[in-house]
Amino acid sequence: MIRAIFKAAAALSVLCAMSGPALAQAPFPSRSVTIVNPYPAGGGADIVARAVAKELSQEWGQPVIVENRPGAGTTIAAAYVARAAADGHTLLLSTTQHAIAPAIFKSLPYDYLSAFAPIAILSDSPFFLVVRPERGLNSVDDVVRELRQKGGAMNFSSSGPGSLPHLAGAFLNQLTAANATHIPFSGTAPALAALLGGQVDFLFADTSALPNIQAGKAKALATTSAGRSPVLPAVPAVRESIAGFEMTVWTALEAPAGTPPAVINRIHESVYRVLALPSMVRMFAENSRQVVQLKPAQFQAFKQAEVQKYAKLARDAGLKVE
Repeated sequence: MIRAIFKAAAALSVLCAMSGPALAQAPFPSRSVTIVNPYPAGGGADIVARAVAKELSQEWGQPVIVENRPGAGTTIAAAYVARAAADGHTLLLSTTQHAIAPAIFKSLPYDYLSAFAPIAILSDSPFFLVVRPERGLNSVDDVVRELRQKGGAMNFSSSGPGSLPHLAGAFLNQLTAANATHIPFSGTAPALAALLGGQVDFLFADTSALPNIQAGKAKALATTSAGRSPVLPAVPAVRESIAGFEMTVWTALEAPAGTPPAVINRIHESVYRVLALPSMVRMFAENSRQVVQLKPAQFQAFKQAEVQKYAKLARDAGLKVE
């Protein structure tokens, strides 16, 4: 009887030894994948997320869903993903804003540098300083001149308190000794709608504003990148008028910390494969976006540098949300 029990136990241990690695090596993804977008639908990040999700669905043979969870300066989405299972099936669409959050919020329910496993940067793109065509402002110098004359009587919209467009406006105030009033909205789309509707004087808009710019509904006075955008080559960079003004937004994918390296590498390789597709290359070119290829470890180092950079920028601009 005892011998039979030992044989049964030995057989069970062999089965467990065989099934453990088999389960661990189960192909990813085994079900639908959710990309949690911290912004409302319709903005530049959302456009990128949905395009990448569509191609990844084809690549993996599993649904890849974009779920919008906006609010609290992107921290609601980040907190949600930080608590998710570390198996790669719930991903965060992270952006420059996540590197800014530690500098402008008194406390966060997660540590951005340790709560997420970096996977891949999808794109890097500029903002555009935009006004209404009938506003009578034709250059950055015109905006600065009016800012200094009217000060707080001028206002600008943003995608929310502590957002990068808010920081850009605060930075402009700092560098020009002005005090334009900040009017926050719940995303880029409503912030742009407020500009087009005449509720605000200017906006630092992301690339989702390009159709309105190209249609003549909004006028781009400058780009916030180091150089001019290939999409709008006649539009100067802000730094051509204001030394030191440079600001771009990156969009990336990250997973909850503890996600297996094999899963991280699988997603990383798939992402850059789909970004190289002709349709994606064309879409990025048309929307003034650049692919940034960094390995996960390089991305982590980049994140650390970004957190430090924006901590200084927010401090110098006196920007605090809480």
